[in-house]
Amino acid sequence: MSFPIVLNSTNAVSSNVFAIDLPTAIDLDGFDCSLGTSYLYNSIYNITTTLNNNSYTLIHPKNGGSDTISVVMPDGGYNISDLNSYLEYVLIQNGKYITNNTTGQNTYYCAWVLSPTSYQVQFISYPIPTSLPAGYTSGGMTFPAVANQVPQVTILSTNNFKDIIGFSPATYPSSSTSATTVTSSSTYVPNVNPISAIQFRLSCLINNFSSNSQLLHVGTFAGSRIGELVNMSPIYESFVNCQGTHRTLTLSFFDQQGRPLSLLDPNIVVKLVFRKRKEN
Repeated sequence: MSFPIVLNSTNAVSSNVFAIDLPTAIDLDGFDCSLGTSYLYNSIYNITTTLNNNSYTLIHPKNGGSDTISVVMPDGGYNISDLNSYLEYVLIQNGKYITNNTTGQNTYYCAWVLSPTSYQVQFISYPIPTSLPAGYTSGGMTFPAVANQVPQVTILSTNNFKDIIGFSPATYPSSSTSATTVTSSSTYVPNVNPISAIQFRLSCLINNFSSNSQLLHVGTFAGSRIGELVNMSPIYESFVNCQGTHRTLTLSFFDQQGRPLSLLDPNIVVKLVFRKRKEN
């Protein structure tokens, strides 16, 4: 005989913790538990302060030198086009753009782009003119007195943003001078989403073979996009021993390294299956 319990959004305690109260305190020493079914939306931040992968430095030429701009991205779920959108936001905030007086379109002198054919992220640097082009209005930037100056990006060794874009720590391009557009590409395979697996941990479990004694199941969002519903149900039920008397059960989510996950969308459906332990 089995005893199913279902958790959903009404059980959310925080972004990674869900709790359900039992009808009464139950001694679970003689029970095992398995994950039955699980449905979660892919709503996990891939760039956060906690992951230490949310910042880099931009060097932008100007009249009489250059400005060094610290780019710090707010926690969120980003793809490469989102990285570029935030870069454009930073450039606007710092006045590093010009606007076409007829179309209203902004021009920026650097960009993040994705090269799907080579599986690389690229930082594009464009030469900045020495004066404002006709028909444009400056957003506040001044123009270098010396021709062929290009923006640069500095990737730090102390920040994991390097792994998102696949750039070894350095300044790109290496020279601030170029008469033509400069394309700097990933030096190793980028890992846009550092979350490779999802750990399900249940408060009533005991596993003497692991230091992670509350581990119930491991799933993955692989192949899904942000906002998609993902079925993480196991193919076969795998039961783990329970221990102790419990009035409340807590289900928590962590990444492959044991860091708490932040689920943006708490609309989950998880069925836990309990059964009496089969004694030898």
